[in-house]
Amino acid sequence: MTDPWGNPLSPDDQPPAPNPAWPGETRSPAQSPTPAPVPPSTQPPPSGTWPGQPAPPTWQGPTFAGTAIAALVCGILSITCTGFLGIVLGPTALGLGLGARRTIASANGWKKGEGMATAGIVLGTIGIILSIVYLVFLIRNPDFLTDFVNNLTTTTTDGNLRGA
Repeated sequence: MTDPWGNPLSPDDQPPAPNPAWPGETRSPAQSPTPAPVPPSTQPPPSGTWPGQPAPPTWQGPTFAGTAIAALVCGILSITCTGFLGIVLGPTALGLGLGARRTIASANGWKKGEGMATAGIVLGTIGIILSIVYLVFLIRNPDFLTDFVNNLTTTTTDGNLRGA
């Protein structure tokens, strides 16, 4: 064998022969031969189980309590829908949040979401307070809604709002 310029190569400079056990891998003749592969019957399966056995279950960490998520959603909606709908969603968030905290405490670490449950309780309480204040305001000022809607639909040319 010769190099790219036509000079003969010494036996030590010969390119490595391909390894039949590993396609694409080459080894030099000076290396020891590869050991024989282990017969397939004694090789363990790659999944860590023996043939015919089900795979071991994978470990799943603690999950979020669904009632904690529901408490948070109801708490947020009780603030954004202050008034007639907020007076219903606020106590719902409060009840769901308290129930979620009780469930999480008794789950021994298998449930999480105590922060969401607490946030639902706080937001539900704020929603109840805002709804009560809003409903008291509407009872004391019965013409507020009609004036508000009329001012939204009225266009003025002199820049002054009616009723203001």
